[in-house]
Amino acid sequence: MTPPVPPRCPRTPPAVPLALLALLTLNACGPGAASETAAGTPASTQTATPAAPTTHDMGAMAHSDAGHGDLTHGATHGKPVAADAAPQTAAPLPITVSGGRVVAVPPGVRDTSVFATLTNTGPDDIQLSGVSSPAATGGTLMVTRTDAAGLTGMSAVDTLTVPAGGTLTLSDTGDHLMLSGLKAPLQEGERLSLTLTDTQGRALTLDLPVLKP
Repeated sequence: MTPPVPPRCPRTPPAVPLALLALLTLNACGPGAASETAAGTPASTQTATPAAPTTHDMGAMAHSDAGHGDLTHGATHGKPVAADAAPQTAAPLPITVSGGRVVAVPPGVRDTSVFATLTNTGPDDIQLSGVSSPAATGGTLMVTRTDAAGLTGMSAVDTLTVPAGGTLTLSDTGDHLMLSGLKAPLQEGERLSLTLTDTQGRALTLDLPVLKP
């Protein structure tokens, strides 16, 4: 009688070395899967988050570079920063003066009058707006008027007009200039410097004799 043949156990496949398994995984899934397998975590259980792309505002960078380039260039070559142009000196008043004089006053009198004939040589009216002198603390434009009752009086005004191509007569009976706060008595024979200005900022400096009324 033939003895029974013992049942055969299925053959167990040979164990795959861990290093070989890792290499196979690397070839199949890439470096990310290999690192996950080596850490003992299945690649399918982790989701890789892609890094946010870095963006650059090239226009802003170019503008910034251009600005710094200008600063560097200026510093290197020592170019000065352009300054605002200085305002030009106003043209002198187009006026000629004849018969000009300052009234001599005795000691103790602090005010005096200036008389003259002013001729406008320009094409436009001139609005005189001020008079000043280093010999006085103030100056005023004055007009003399006679009212309907025959009373004559003087008053200060802001401007006096010298008409285009015409004349303005400054006299003791009409329009005139007054200097106030005299710093010293005015003696006959002296000369006094004064400056006329108009509403456009123009000026005319006069040198007039001091005469008795």
